[in-house]
Amino acid sequence: MEEELRKVKNWASHGTLRQFYTEVSAKVSGQGYEVELEGDTLTCYRVRKVGGFLGIGAKRVREPVLKVIRKEEEIIIPEDSADEEFVHFLASSLKQH
Repeated sequence: MEEELRKVKNWASHGTLRQFYTEVSAKVSGQGYEVELEGDTLTCYRVRKVGGFLGIGAKRVREPVLKVIRKEEEIIIPEDSADEEFVHFLASSLKQH
């Protein structure tokens, strides 16, 4: 997972966090994930529905799977915020165009 985290950090450092947000949003949309940008912190969430009957009355649950923080010119990804499955998915999605 270290190599994949390094790849995500590298992509996040090429430009602004807003640009990275736009790219990540496009990659994960429709895959059961959401991305939120708040100030200098980008947070990715796994979204799932819980309860209800045949989807009726179900609650949406968002659990954080990755946090990327930009502090001046440095990109920080707290280890405890990185879900291995999501990091693998995102790293494999970030390919050169």
